[in-house]
Amino acid sequence: MAVLEELINKTQMLKGILEGCVLKILNEKSCYSQELVQTLRERGFENISEGTLFPLLLRLENEGLFETKKVQSSLGPNRKYYSLSSKGKDELAEFIGVWNEFKLTVDHILRTTGD
Repeated sequence: MAVLEELINKTQMLKGILEGCVLKILNEKSCYSQELVQTLRERGFENISEGTLFPLLLRLENEGLFETKKVQSSLGPNRKYYSLSSKGKDELAEFIGVWNEFKLTVDHILRTTGD
């Protein structure tokens, strides 16, 4: 049971971190979902898939964190581009603050804990 709880906790932590990373990337540039997956892979999330990302994008869009627009593609159907709304920018700033506190705490524990 402890292994299952650990897996669930890691999954939840990853979702929160992924959300913050998505907000940061979309603050830098507007992207459609496949482009966002590629950027995440290039920046270290090698195993991320569009299937993992899509529910997150839908939830964040429903929360009003994105502005979206459809852009015609010469390669097929229109692409939905995501960019941060002002609410998304506020959420990103909050994530960065929480992340920095969290990172400082964990770094401190890792430096001071004896083996």
